[in-house]
This record gives sequence, C-alpha cells and structure tokens, in this order.
Amino acid sequence: MHLLIKRMLLVIVVIATVPAACFSEEETVYQLPETVVKGAFEEQDFIGPLFTETSTKTKVTEKGINALGPSSTMSVHKAISLIPSVNQQSVDPSGLADISNYHESFRFRGVEATGGGNPSTPVNVEGVPVSGRPGGGVTIYDMENFDTISIYKGGVPADQGFGLTNIGGKIDMEVKRPVDEFNFKLKQVMGSEDFRRTFLRLDTGKFPTETNGFISYSNTSADKWKGQGESDRDNAMLGLSQRIGSKLKIEAFSIYNNSEVNTYRTLSYTQADSLSNNYDFDFTNDKNDYFYYGYNKAEFEDYNVFGKIEYRFDDNSTLLFKPFYWNDQGSYMETITMKNGNNRIREWDIDHDMSGFLSQYSTRIQSVDLTAGFFNLQQERPGPPTSWKLYKVSSGKLVFDKWQALSDSSKHRQNTPFISGKYAKGRFTLQGGVKYLRYTMPSIKTYNTAGIGDVSYETAIDSATSIDEDACADSRDFNKLLPNLGVNYKINEDLSTYVSYGRNYGMSVSLYPYFISQKQSFYAKGITLQDLWDKQELETVDNFDIGLRYITDKLYVVPTLYYARHKNKAATYYDPSLAVSYPSTNAKAEAYGFELEAGALVSENLSLYGSFSYNRFFFTQDIFNSDGSVNAVDGEQVPDAPEFLCKAIASYRIGKFVLSPIIKYTSSRYGDIEHDEKIDGAVIFDFDLTYKAGAFPKMKIKDLDFSLTVNNIFDKEYISIINTTDYKTLGSTYQTGAPFTVYASASVTF
Repeated sequence: MHLLIKRMLLVIVVIATVPAACFSEEETVYQLPETVVKGAFEEQDFIGPLFTETSTKTKVTEKGINALGPSSTMSVHKAISLIPSVNQQSVDPSGLADISNYHESFRFRGVEATGGGNPSTPVNVEGVPVSGRPGGGVTIYDMENFDTISIYKGGVPADQGFGLTNIGGKIDMEVKRPVDEFNFKLKQVMGSEDFRRTFLRLDTGKFPTETNGFISYSNTSADKWKGQGESDRDNAMLGLSQRIGSKLKIEAFSIYNNSEVNTYRTLSYTQADSLSNNYDFDFTNDKNDYFYYGYNKAEFEDYNVFGKIEYRFDDNSTLLFKPFYWNDQGSYMETITMKNGNNRIREWDIDHDMSGFLSQYSTRIQSVDLTAGFFNLQQERPGPPTSWKLYKVSSGKLVFDKWQALSDSSKHRQNTPFISGKYAKGRFTLQGGVKYLRYTMPSIKTYNTAGIGDVSYETAIDSATSIDEDACADSRDFNKLLPNLGVNYKINEDLSTYVSYGRNYGMSVSLYPYFISQKQSFYAKGITLQDLWDKQELETVDNFDIGLRYITDKLYVVPTLYYARHKNKAATYYDPSLAVSYPSTNAKAEAYGFELEAGALVSENLSLYGSFSYNRFFFTQDIFNSDGSVNAVDGEQVPDAPEFLCKAIASYRIGKFVLSPIIKYTSSRYGDIEHDEKIDGAVIFDFDLTYKAGAFPKMKIKDLDFSLTVNNIFDKEYISIINTTDYKTLGSTYQTGAPFTVYASASVTF
C-alpha cells in the first residue's frame, strides 16, 4: 500500500508540474525553489530576513523580531514592518488598539490583506489558521514564543496559505519548541504612558519519557497616549511535545488571551488636513456625549488548541496531521452616525469558533519531493455580522433603542485537496502544485426584531417570532483550481534567477452589513438580499514574479519585479438593471511593482539591512455612483496604498552594546478612490540600544539583556491608519500616528 501511494503521487505530480505551455492560461503558475542564507549572516546579530523555499517567501528570524523593540513582541504586523511592500501603520504604540474596519491595518503590495471584508486573518501558525477575524484574534500572540515569521507576497504555494483568504499574501509563524534543558525566562518592560509588560516562560526540559513542554504568561497594560482610556491584556501559552518510539511525535499547543481596549477617535479629512490643530483630538470624558470614551471599546476573550502529529515511515516519507480549534467571544462598542444624521452607540456582540485540520503525506521518489494532502475548515459567522444592537445616550447612561440586525450564526466551509512537488537537476529546480478550493459561503437567515428588548443574542433568537424573508440568502458554493509553478536557475554559486506564478483567492462579505444598514431603500425598489447575494463571486488574483538573488557570506541583494491581475474584485457598483448601488465582486484591477532587499555584514561589528518598494495597485475600469454617474478611477491608485516605501536598519556592536537606528519612509497616500483626500508622506526614526551582559554561571544566569527603545524620535505628527477600503469613494476616516515613545526592558534567562 505504501509503495502504491508513492507511485500514484508520482503520476499526479508529473501532471501538476508539466511546463506552463501545457496548461490553459487560468491554470498556469510559477514559483521558486529553495535558497538559504548561510554562514556569517546566521552567526552575527544580523536582523535581516532569510530567504527560503519559494520566491514569494521571506523569513524573519527571532533577531529580526526583537530588533524592532517591545511593541513587535505583541504585534505580528509590527514585527514584519521592515519587509518591502509591507505597509504597516499604527495609532497605538503597543499595537493593541490598532483597529481598522475590524481588520489588520496593513497591506501587502498595496493589497488589503483581508481583501476588504473577508472574515479571516492573514496570519497562520504552523501552516494552519488558528485564529480569525473580526474579533480579538489578531492580538493573541506573544512573539517571544515564536522562532520565525514567514511572509508570502504574491502567489502562495499549493501546500501553504490555507484559510478563508490569501488574496494579498499570507503570514505563517513557527512556534518556538520547548528546549531539552530546564529554562526560565523573565522579561520586564516599562515605558511611556504607563506602559508595563511582564513576560514569563518556563521550559521543563526533556524527561526520560521523551516528554518536554513549556508554559508562558504575560500581562500588558498601557494608557492611551491621548484622551482617556487604556489597554489591558493577559496572555498564556502552553506547549507539549512527546516522542513515542523513533517514528511518532505528537505536539500540542494552546493559547489563551483576554484583552480590553479603549479605541482612538478617528478624524475627518478636514481635521486630518489640519493635523497640527487636531493631533490630540479624541473621545470625551462626558458620559452624556455619544463620543464618550467609555462607549468606544473592544473586549475579547480567545483561546485555541492546535497540534501536530507526525509519523515517519522512513527517512523519505512522513505523514502529518494538524488539527485546530479557536473560540472568540466579546464585543465591539462604537459611536456611529445613522443615515438620518442621528448618533447611536452600536454594540456588536461576537461569539464564534473555528475548527478544522490539515493532513498531508510527504515522500521522495527518486529525485522528486512530493506532498499531497487535504485541508478542512469550518468557521462560524461573523463576519458578516450576526447581530447589532443600538443604544441612545440619556442622562449619562446607555438606553436600549433597537436591534439593527439579528441573524443566525451560519458557517463558512472549506474543503481543499492539494498536491505539490519539487524536482532539481543540475542548475535547474522546478516546483509546482495545485489546490482545488471548494468554498461554501454561509446562508443567512435574518429575523424581524419588533418587540425584542435588550437581551442576549441567544435569547433574542429564541424570542424572534418571524423571519425577514427579503433579508435572507441561501448558501453558495465556489470551486476553483489554484495552481502554482516555478523555476529557478542557478547561474553560479552566489547568483540565481527565478520566475514564478501563483493564484490566490478571497471572498468579501461586506454586502450583508451594507444591505442591512440600508434595507428600506432596497425594499422600496423591490430588491432582496438574495438578488444581490447571487451576484457575488470569489475574487482571484494571478501573481507573476521574476527576480534575482545574489547571496554571499557578507552580502545579499534580492531584486524582484511583479505583476498581478485581479478578477471579481469588490467595488461599490451601480447596477443599471436594478438601479441601485451596492458592494459587488465584479470589478477588475491590476498591480505591478519593484522590490529590493539588501543586507550586508560590513564588518565583524556592523550589519545593515534595507528595503525599497514601488507598488502600483489600481482598478482597470471606471466605477459608477449610486445615481449612475461615473467615477473616473481607471488607472488610479487604490486608497491607503503608498507607491513608495523605504526602510533601513543598522546594527552596530561596541563591546556588549548593540546600537540599532531604524528609518521608515512612507510616500503620500489617498483616503478615497477619486484622489480628493491626499495624505502626505512621512519619515519616522526609531532607535534601539541593547546591552548584552551575557551569562553569569555563579548566579545560574544563562543570559542577561537590557535595552532602551525609542520610537518616533523626532515626535513627527503624521497620519497612520486610514479607515477605508479599496472601493470606498466617500466617508473615509483617519487616525494619527503614535508619538514619541520610550521603552526600557530587562530580560534574564535562568
């Protein structure tokens, strides 16, 4: 049976990786082979990334994560902010209160990482999605518990990037395994705005039973840097590893996170255009005001469990099984302005979970490496939202007004078989594979809420006596082939070139909240949710990359050119057949650009890393307004997508001190698709000073470090987050960037 499986896989991979000319245009994919930076770069305090496995993948090591200061140890997105074409912005120094349209505030190559309304996160762990969005899933990671972060930009390999979207790329993190010897780490950070963070990790060491594990805990709290309010977060993680004989290894991990965050108030464009007069603008202290800070907050409790079961048949063949489960409970509260101009406080209660597994079999047949597997996922709504409650403010208290939305908690479902392979001969390496994505968009049952008071979601569902049939929709199935193929040619020992192509996917669910907010206008025209739901399509993007890699022990230079073509992209679309405007997935867009990464070990004590990117992402058609008039946006850069990004960091060692200045440049952006709301570019300077005291054997201390980190040294006033989407024409809001901030930390390992 084992031999039969091998032979079947060989036949399938030959079919999957034949030259591109044998495929139709929609099935052609490229991707690059393995190259690893070795030698001096690995041994020095070099903070730059490593390039491994594929042309679209960059790996940031633990040193690179730590070099950016304490905030990068709680925010995955801050930790990768130096990578080219990654635009990460922050209103909160710690990153805990960076909430933008309920999703992460960053982009890959100008593309929203969650595709403008996708109920997912672009962050995976060990190849699987162990958290989701919207909700609290984005801040559940202590980066001290992870060895590396890999970033896939452009085409994602067939055996990677699983989840409800990878439209803009994917992030994948590798857990730091329990070590074989007893280890205890304590890290304490203090800083501006009463910032305090304590991190503890205990590694048990390996027992005679071949069992080892770790447990960690952290507490983080900070006041907001403007206005009233604070953030508080508790996090714990557990890891266990067990070997059974020489062939079987079982690993299990779990994360618990509880966070309470007061958010920052956004600015209108008029306020953002006069930034010096509005930089400290925030929520008020008046409980009679709809914009009271206590009415604008997010509270979430998350936990997950995920594992890895690995069985090695022999040196060349391995079977893996990775189950995962995640639960997220909490709420967003925020001030909104209704269409009639009245303000309300909206409470969005969230209680959803996700479960699934990844199974795969890997083997080597002659000189071909093969992997075949199956991915399964089920994720409860939201998104789109299952319920919204509205409150009025009266005499300093919240008074229930009505339910704005109430619907069932149906599920997104994915079933994805895949196969990938790699073949190397001489100077050439060929890699390829294909996913078959079967995605079921959830059905939606919307209830009439007349007579239902301020009760829980479950009680409201039980109390509902009728269904709003015009606001219901059936589930829909989507089936797509997502292939990838790539070739690498090694010119000499130090220089190689590659070309790659890969297809990514995503699904926007922004239609439902848009419809619910304006359902009376749709009903007046005789239009139901089902009418519009049937017009939704799965967005796909074909990504092409071509580049060079020059890598020696002292220097690497990696230039890349890319092109991408988006189909069925979400846009606010005027449908002349219905005479209405709504978010629809029928637009076309393109992207192209240039990326350059370079790193150098100038001397034994000095290392440099820099990145530059030019990103163009634009619609290739005009979009119509609700009155049928034309928005002439063909060829215009989408909102919140800077064309130029430039970042650099130096690491200079003087004895036991390491000095690391950092500079980040972001070019101008626009807050709207018609380019009427321009946001100026900004240059931000940061600095990190670390003292590596080393080991003190007599005190049982294995390692002792101290550091001082300064962010935004010159206290630059700038706009960071733009709350918008690719397709938004009006109503974007803006948030100021984090000001001058200082952190001092001490870390000791016993």
